Amino acid sequence: MKKYKVCRLVDGEVISPFKNYNYGNEAELFGKKLSFKFDESEEECSNGFYATDADGIIYSLNKHPDCKVYEVEVGGKEKIFDEYKQRYSEATFIRRLTPAAVRKIIKAQSDKMDWNYFEACFPIDPRKINVPFDREKSLSLLRAWDSVWASVWASVWASVRDSVRDSVWDSVWDSVWASVWDSVWASVSSSVSAYISSLFPNIKKWKGITHADGVNPFQSGIDLWMMGLIPSYDGKVWRLHKGEKMDVVLKISKEDLTKEVEE
Repeated sequence: MKKYKVCRLVDGEVISPFKNYNYGNEAELFGKKLSFKFDESEEECSNGFYATDADGIIYSLNKHPDCKVYEVEVGGKEKIFDEYKQRYSEATFIRRLTPAAVRKIIKAQSDKMDWNYFEACFPIDPRKINVPFDREKSLSLLRAWDSVWASVWASVWASVRDSVRDSVWDSVWDSVWASVWDSVWASVSSSVSAYISSLFPNIKKWKGITHADGVNPFQSGIDLWMMGLIPSYDGKVWRLHKGEKMDVVLKISKEDLTKEVEE
């Protein structure tokens, strides 16, 4: 039975992305049937070989920069929990897939789904968006974002199925935000949540939010993301960050941001 396995490739060694189990040297691994100590219990992360279908690749694809996707043949005993955790007692590594092949497989899978699985696996990195800074438009979006940012995280969390939500969050966070500004973590994580909401056009009403039908209430955060801008808030001052180093391109107090609206 063909499945896909995401592993790290470190100095020629194929290593599991979570528990650092070393399957062996890649050059000697292909075609070799491996047997594993297998736990038949309901414990999800216990002994065995874990592999998935295409819809489970996201679970560990972006866990480490050196992750690769392998085509494997699995067999023997099995324990299936969900699309992300499937355990087997036997496995044979067949080949390492090229990045282009991985994207093709994930795109074909995404086309069968009602949410943007492809972009969840390969999220847009706002740090790489190179468009001129538009102060007026940015301020307008920031005002709209100021009114909803505190509720986006809880709303997205409540609206998206747990296992899907966690996998998408990890994929976007691991590939885009390897490090976080500790003092403004909440506001930055809200931007990530807003972007994640854009991947689920099938959700027409986000829980806990009053909004017009068919309109994403977090669109201002999405639009800022697509302009390469990430807002951060320290409780008094809003900042917009842009570019590879997330330089501050706009700084304005909440009071002044609100005052401009009132005036």
